[in-house]
Amino acid sequence: MKMPSAEVPTIDVSPLFGADADAKKQVAEQINKACRGSGFFYASGHGVDVQRLQDVVNEFHRTMTAAEKHELAINAYNPANPRVRNGYYKAIEGKKAVESFCYLNPDFDEDHPMIRAGVPGHEVNTWPDAERHPGFREFCEEYFRTMFTLSKGLMRGFALALGKDELFFEPELRESETLSAVSLIRYPRLETYPPVKTGPDGELLSFEDHFDVSTITVLFQTAVQNLQVETVDGWRDLPTDSDNFLVNAGTYLAHLTHDYFPAPLHRVKFVNAERLSLPFFFHAGNDTLIQPFSPDGAHEGEPNEAVRYGDYLRHGLTALIKKNGQT
Repeated sequence: MKMPSAEVPTIDVSPLFGADADAKKQVAEQINKACRGSGFFYASGHGVDVQRLQDVVNEFHRTMTAAEKHELAINAYNPANPRVRNGYYKAIEGKKAVESFCYLNPDFDEDHPMIRAGVPGHEVNTWPDAERHPGFREFCEEYFRTMFTLSKGLMRGFALALGKDELFFEPELRESETLSAVSLIRYPRLETYPPVKTGPDGELLSFEDHFDVSTITVLFQTAVQNLQVETVDGWRDLPTDSDNFLVNAGTYLAHLTHDYFPAPLHRVKFVNAERLSLPFFFHAGNDTLIQPFSPDGAHEGEPNEAVRYGDYLRHGLTALIKKNGQT
């Protein structure tokens, strides 16, 4: 679906964590307008120390050695490592410049029932050496919980915007079960850059057009303009914000709402600049099963079927890698 505009409002989401029903309703109205406009909005009033976030992630990438990166690399880059979600996503000289570290729910330990059962998508996080990277794991685990709480609050706003009770999604958003993931992505500045892809319109791209495989995505990134959204007027740049989180609906929320809140089609322009992209992909639990609904009552045709979240996530990630390649 091509979005009507590329306007990205900034919405103070702090009322969603308070008790003022009228203030929450006003936030929900703004979310509704944004999600049916460009599909994106910036969330302010989030309470996250984004400067500390950048400092920790920059230091992590600065101090990682080639040996550490390979040891932590996911299976696609290191066949000796069985992990396919948690781990390091390596740059490949002459082919791929972007690199990242992805980690999952800190509650996934060896005694977690999903880990014991070997359910796909659940992995016990592996971490870099604590002596070489003091405090990194602790920061990351704290950040995961902070972002889960923020995203859960945002879902109250989405629920109200969809005409539901603010706690409509709450029963399915259990922290101990969430398949959510944090990606700490670094785009480097290089004198000689590996080949990049070219869009149909001639735009050089770091990552081609895609929909986010998530319920919602909550992104912090360096203030270097790079994202574009497909609108009825073609591809348009999204503005940057050095203080706030960019929020958009993923394909699961689009499925639930019959595209009343569509997942915006977007892409990453090639920019030869040192920058960070730090998405929190907010997911429900493996066994979550929510019946799709029509917020405006105007959906025509057969209703979407309820899809178990674990199946949705595995299929969506596989399809994304098949289309755009391994990140």
